[in-house]
Amino acid sequence: MWLIAAGLAVVTLLGVVFVRNFTDFAVYYAAGRSLQSGRTDLYAPEFARGPVMDYRYLPIFILVFAPLSLVPYPVAAWIWHLLDVAAIAVAVASLASLFAGCSYNRAAVWGTAFLIVVPYTAMALDYGNVQLIITAMTFAGLCLALRRRELPAAALLAFATTVKIIPALILPYFAIRRRFLLLGLIAIIAAGLILLPSLRFGLAGNRELVQRWYDHIIAGQEFHETNGPINQSLKGQLRRMFTVVDYTKRVDGDHRYAAVNIAALPTATIDRVWLALSACVLAAGFVLIRRRTSSPGATTEEQSDVRRDALEIGLLICTMLLVGPLTYRIYLIALLWPVVAVGVAGWNDAAVRRPLMLVAAVSAALPLLPGRTVQRFLLVLGVDFYVTCAILGLVLVTLARWNGLRRAA
Repeated sequence: MWLIAAGLAVVTLLGVVFVRNFTDFAVYYAAGRSLQSGRTDLYAPEFARGPVMDYRYLPIFILVFAPLSLVPYPVAAWIWHLLDVAAIAVAVASLASLFAGCSYNRAAVWGTAFLIVVPYTAMALDYGNVQLIITAMTFAGLCLALRRRELPAAALLAFATTVKIIPALILPYFAIRRRFLLLGLIAIIAAGLILLPSLRFGLAGNRELVQRWYDHIIAGQEFHETNGPINQSLKGQLRRMFTVVDYTKRVDGDHRYAAVNIAALPTATIDRVWLALSACVLAAGFVLIRRRTSSPGATTEEQSDVRRDALEIGLLICTMLLVGPLTYRIYLIALLWPVVAVGVAGWNDAAVRRPLMLVAAVSAALPLLPGRTVQRFLLVLGVDFYVTCAILGLVLVTLARWNGLRRAA
């Protein structure tokens, strides 16, 4: 506990460095200032900071953020940094409380988790992206849901899903577990959050903004994939390995990335392969969870074991990161959940512990390799994609061995 508190204190002090380099927060701030000036064309390129650094969330987020844009930028940046630090504390505290009744090597498990996620956490802090806050809300919501605290869990998960759509891929877990009240509350609250900006923009104006958001972010996703950070999802990895990626199409001139493809197949073909593989991975994950839930021999205690629940949610988190259309490196802070879940359930098993420690060593060491060219090569090679794959594999192994031990007992 003291070690975690000391780490949070260090992160807080490092705000002296982070707040000077915010990129994503600067977009939010510029968008908030535009809104305060009376503009309502949220998805116009000049509403924030240009076509690459544009506003990309549903209208509710900018309304929630807008009060922060009323204060001077340095003050707002420091407040945002402190919110990010608080988000880290909430994420860690949520997971720690979830496993409070479990016996495990806390120092080893949390130390390993720290090594794996610290590069992504540092990057999120440096960007000032909302991902840390959304991840904390997701973790807190999931922990509350596992404790049957339906309303607060639904509120947190609804907001997280409304701001970042990808967490919605975790929600089918609760459908499989027949938690229909929770899902209904999430749907109602999410709908309310989407409609709430009508108080500012009017019903017709809000509907038009939501449509523009869909056209700009969902239907027009190709532009953001081309010009955003290197995509670490299965889709991005398949494209880099099996198609010719033309980085000169990036409008900001940042195109010095190495080609790593071993084939030159049509992009449309590879995208169809991605969709098929993603559907198979999702279906396999849901079937695996469904088998435990519907097993006629499962006892009430086995059905509600928090360690197995956490592993299954960790399975879906890894799947979410892999099959999502866009997975940036900062999204991988969500790996904290599956890593801790694996450590709690399988640390005493050498077949789980040793590979987990190896992944931690690699994840922590690679960002320290010198040279921008080397780091760019690691990005296009997809090292972070393979970290996610490794964690997913460890979740599956831990689940399989855990199920075997429980049946033997």
